[in-house]
Amino acid sequence: MIRSAEQRMTWVCTRKPPTARLRLTPSPSRRAIRDGGWWPTSRDPVVELCSLVTALSAQRGGVIERIMLQPTAWDRHPYRIGVDGAVVRVGWFTSLDAEVVIITGRQDLRIDLVVIAPETADAVATAAMLAASRPTNTTRAAGALPVPPGPRSPAAVRDGDDVAVWETEGGHLRPDRQPTAPARN
Repeated sequence: MIRSAEQRMTWVCTRKPPTARLRLTPSPSRRAIRDGGWWPTSRDPVVELCSLVTALSAQRGGVIERIMLQPTAWDRHPYRIGVDGAVVRVGWFTSLDAEVVIITGRQDLRIDLVVIAPETADAVATAAMLAASRPTNTTRAAGALPVPPGPRSPAAVRDGDDVAVWETEGGHLRPDRQPTAPARN
């Protein structure tokens, strides 16, 4: 695949990025659906992602290699950004919810964050980040928090109906069949 010069370019933040407005779960939790909340100050991905990578590296350690975002919530779409001498690849996926960012890196590092729209009021954004950072948080992001504009999930998912969420994620509930324990050998 031949890539354009813009796709091969590494974008670097030329000014000091703002401190990331980020709240993480105390430690990675297998029960929580998200690992915290992130409230960017703008829709400029170069500035905001540099800030986010710097904060995550300091708080969680590990080397961040890739970031996955939904393109409609951002002003431009760089494919690579330079942060502290390292290159982080950025993937733009229309299938990803606008209110989610996924960060991956070395040693099985994966951080899923709820993205709160930059124009959200302070009190609402703070409450949303607190809710997203609870270790017992099992609430899906869709419709639960203020999000950047973009394609939305089906109405049933916005309403928080767990059965509808399961159905729209590809699962299927059969009311005539009760769950069974796995067979033991």
